[in-house]
Amino acid sequence: MTILTLLAAGFGVSFIVLDIARVAARGHWPSVQEVWTDNFRPFAIFLAIFAGPALFAQSVLRMRRENGLAAVDTALAAMVGLGWACCYGVVIVRCAGLLGMQVL
Repeated sequence: MTILTLLAAGFGVSFIVLDIARVAARGHWPSVQEVWTDNFRPFAIFLAIFAGPALFAQSVLRMRRENGLAAVDTALAAMVGLGWACCYGVVIVRCAGLLGMQVL
């Protein structure tokens, strides 16, 4: 149950942040070329930090749909994504604990 809670917190919060960022961006979504040409893009860095697991999961699913990933690569990417979301969930649960909320 604890791992499922951490995964739900990690993916849940990162998808919420991603959706809020999409609404706030309104067509000014950063592209890879813009990030590489400019060394500092605050919005792209914000997305990478706070919505990383969600961005990673969506990218893996998009590449899988386009037949760009083999089954082994998809499995490895899923393991990485689950681990990242679990670590992110630990941070969220700890921050909730610091605010006085009993999560686990």
